[in-house]
Amino acid sequence: MGMENEKFRQDRTPLFLKVAEVLRQRIMREVWKTGELLPTVNELMEEFRVARVTVREAIKILESEGLVDPKRGRGTTVLPHKAPTRPLSVVTKLSELVDLYRGDVPDLESLDDMLTELPDGVEIGNSAGQYHMIRRIHSRDGQRYCIITLFLAKDIFDKHEAQLRTHLALPVLFDDPDIEISIARQRLLISKCDMESAMHLNLSVGEPIAEVRRVLCDAEETILYMADVIYRGDYIQLNMDLLA
Repeated sequence: MGMENEKFRQDRTPLFLKVAEVLRQRIMREVWKTGELLPTVNELMEEFRVARVTVREAIKILESEGLVDPKRGRGTTVLPHKAPTRPLSVVTKLSELVDLYRGDVPDLESLDDMLTELPDGVEIGNSAGQYHMIRRIHSRDGQRYCIITLFLAKDIFDKHEAQLRTHLALPVLFDDPDIEISIARQRLLISKCDMESAMHLNLSVGEPIAEVRRVLCDAEETILYMADVIYRGDYIQLNMDLLA
């Protein structure tokens, strides 16, 4: 099919899904605002270098999601739609992160809960030996927005178990006067959703996600807390003060 753009052939995802994703993101970023018309089918065919049926299938997907209203002879109109419920800022200071989470009580859905060891490949710090691992889904207003796997040093978990099972962990640790955090690192990677994450976060396989790893250590560089978090790509935003 000579009309298909080669860059759309780089994986096995059907072309109409790729076109739909590009159009969806443009709508969410308000490249086309509510009430405006999308480019014509012919124009989209030319831009993406795909067949007419591919564009029509992509628009059908957006129609099923309530994002557009295609009318023969009138074009495809962008419909009113909701932005993500509450974009979560990815901050670059521990105190700001704790303040962001303080008082926030999302719905928590447990997936795993066990005594274990740290996984291999942790870049900094030393193991405390035993950790309590909690893996759960966070949601707000009925929308699942992240999967988090927490590793908490056993003595800390035992001390704060009741709170840690029902609240976000960072404020609990930060407010304990006996815990001194000397090292706090955070890494963020943008990647694509796999089958399991897609199932838990109500996404399609291949949609963008953000993977965050946070590690907190004490003065002896013992890891007290580690979290691996997978966020929906449409739920987070990164803001940085470039003059700070």
